[in-house]
Amino acid sequence: MPSMAFAKFGSTSVGANILRSYAGTPSAASTDQVIIDDTCRKAAIALGVGCWEGYIEGVLREFVSKVRVQTHRRNWTLIAQFEVMVDKKAAILNTPNWDQTRDLLIEITGTDPYSAWVWQPKFANPSDTKAYFDGIMTVRHAFAHGFPIPHGIIGLATPGTLDDNYVNEALSCLEFFVRTTDSLLEHELRHRHSCQAGWN
Repeated sequence: MPSMAFAKFGSTSVGANILRSYAGTPSAASTDQVIIDDTCRKAAIALGVGCWEGYIEGVLREFVSKVRVQTHRRNWTLIAQFEVMVDKKAAILNTPNWDQTRDLLIEITGTDPYSAWVWQPKFANPSDTKAYFDGIMTVRHAFAHGFPIPHGIIGLATPGTLDDNYVNEALSCLEFFVRTTDSLLEHELRHRHSCQAGWN
């Protein structure tokens, strides 16, 4: 069974697909269909990345909460201090790119997702997946701060311009990362931390 953070990602990320689906639909706010489509695509990417960030923040807290249950009472003070640290670290995650998220997972859970984060069949290794994933974060960062989308982003048909295919694949990639991370952390709960029920 997936984590509560996974379930929340599923219910909130549907909004990204709704926003994406409005590309190509006329709007009373503008007669320029190019601007309408670009805005819908950017909004879908922004919401998808926001849902990924929310998932990571939530799943880390949930993981520590599950591990805490297995900890002996004599370690309670240490666990309480650790939970405060997790809350602080999760709260400052504002660019959930590959390196920052991986470092946070290693630091808090002791789990390195590197080998699991291979988005197949599109990519055959972590390095290529990382380049694509970080490209999604770069796209979101660029328009969120008023910059043009940089050239050289993997997957864009036209450099610097979002298209429906890119947005669909970016959202699928984020869903892959959530699904894979959730499964990996549940495995860690069951096998390293003796939480036989996993996320239950």
